[in-house]
Amino acid sequence: MIYGNLSALLLATTIALSSLGLEVHATPRLERRDRFETGYLHRRALSAFERNQAALRDSIVRIAQAQLGAPYVFGGTTPRRGFDCSGLVRFVYTQVNIAPPRTAQQQARIGAAVPRDRLRPGDLLTFGERDSVTHIGIYIGDGRFVHASSVAGKVVVSQVDRRPAPDIRPLAGARSILLVATSGPPSGR
Repeated sequence: MIYGNLSALLLATTIALSSLGLEVHATPRLERRDRFETGYLHRRALSAFERNQAALRDSIVRIAQAQLGAPYVFGGTTPRRGFDCSGLVRFVYTQVNIAPPRTAQQQARIGAAVPRDRLRPGDLLTFGERDSVTHIGIYIGDGRFVHASSVAGKVVVSQVDRRPAPDIRPLAGARSILLVATSGPPSGR
């Protein structure tokens, strides 16, 4: 209905300007409608995408938290047998049909780098030196992450900002292997 009123207004304006001898270069109605519908459909798709991303991130956090207390086992990849850090990450993500590589070093190279101030639940936190990542965990929000800790001997929740210790590696970076939505219309239009 709004579109119909807009079309009538544009037509009346064009006729009025033409009667005054002014030339009007109007974009054809179909093209205006297509642009309107494309923008509307893009916003709807983006909204649905963002809801799905939020649900996916929530699922990752819930699955990771469900592993709390599972034993730390070097090379472990299952809740029953235990986890090492990268085995936990791989297990959690495969539960939502995403298959990251097996080792922390390999996992630290997938996805896109995320600045610390843009961390979102479900992002990966890497620890160690930039070229030598030795530990990885899953960010769950509020400055906390879930990881299989060899120090604690089990899957635990820790603060991202932890006290330095000989057995605790410094934060090296963060990665997102989930898609990031943009708020603008599709490029190329």
